[in-house]
Amino acid sequence: MKSRQVVRFGVVCSAALCASYCSYEVTETSTVMQAGSALQGTQLHGMIAQGSNVSGLAMHGFKFSGATKNGSALSNVRVVNGELLAEQGQTTLSGSDFYDAHLLAEWWNTGVTPTATATVEYKVTAVQAETSYDPTNTGSTYLYTLEQNVDDASDWQPACPLDADSRRVAIPLVATWDQQGNRVASNDLFTLGCTTGVLAKCYRWGYRPWVTSYGDLVSAHWTCTRLARADYCGNGTSHTHDGTEINLWDNLPSPGPIQSRGTTPLLMFFEAGWNTSGAVCLSHARWLLGGNLIAQHCPNRLIAPGPLVLGATVCDTVADVLGLGSSSQMFNDSNLNLNLDLL
Repeated sequence: MKSRQVVRFGVVCSAALCASYCSYEVTETSTVMQAGSALQGTQLHGMIAQGSNVSGLAMHGFKFSGATKNGSALSNVRVVNGELLAEQGQTTLSGSDFYDAHLLAEWWNTGVTPTATATVEYKVTAVQAETSYDPTNTGSTYLYTLEQNVDDASDWQPACPLDADSRRVAIPLVATWDQQGNRVASNDLFTLGCTTGVLAKCYRWGYRPWVTSYGDLVSAHWTCTRLARADYCGNGTSHTHDGTEINLWDNLPSPGPIQSRGTTPLLMFFEAGWNTSGAVCLSHARWLLGGNLIAQHCPNRLIAPGPLVLGATVCDTVADVLGLGSSSQMFNDSNLNLNLDLL
């Protein structure tokens, strides 16, 4: 049985080093620089627990229950097309009505046995329409500025780091993601992902899970989170550094694709095909540059090519990926250098 503790704490995030042919410091960003060109990140939610009362906690999700505004309970809290809705008495709250609403979130502490959960209180300090980052032209959604109390101090602190637009905001998504990076449908919890995390990045790249006109965007968004974190093995382990540039695209049906490959950027080469379980296969070039080290983390999933090897998971084109009988929806180019984190 899981134990439960109630704490309050702050959330901060720092940039990591991006290793390339030369190493230099890159701040994580959610900006798409050109069609298909994007920056990878290591965090799903973009939130990291810090504070003297907590250690090693990971975000699980926000609760539909327990929300309040002005001391009165909110009922039927829900996420609809990137927006929070709720009832307070006979009034439906939407958009900026959520200003000063208080929400409860559940964090996991997997470093103890049995696994402990911590309930954390947040408040919404601003709400604004998300009018950009809409490749599918499916309309405005909403961004929520969140704060939380740090270690029961009297002041509230930002919950999200600054993104590329110098904003500390999060977007709401149905479902949660577990420690293995799996999307988990839930009647009790939902996600508020900071725009520095890949859950929000993938939404901003156009993979909005609620949109139905491009095929299965629930799976495409989930697949995107694997790709964006270089979660090759599909076990929740990221093998990249914040700010590593890649070129990504999809094969979604008409009116897709949402992201096109375009012209392969200089010094980039085909790297992998992806589905919700991680990388389906790796290119010969990636196998030569780090592929065997990647596969050590999932030898039953990724199999290196060789003269006497059967069932090797190798692909150098989209046709190769699909020829393996996979359900891949996304693909990427990379410069295939030392941008791997294999620890």
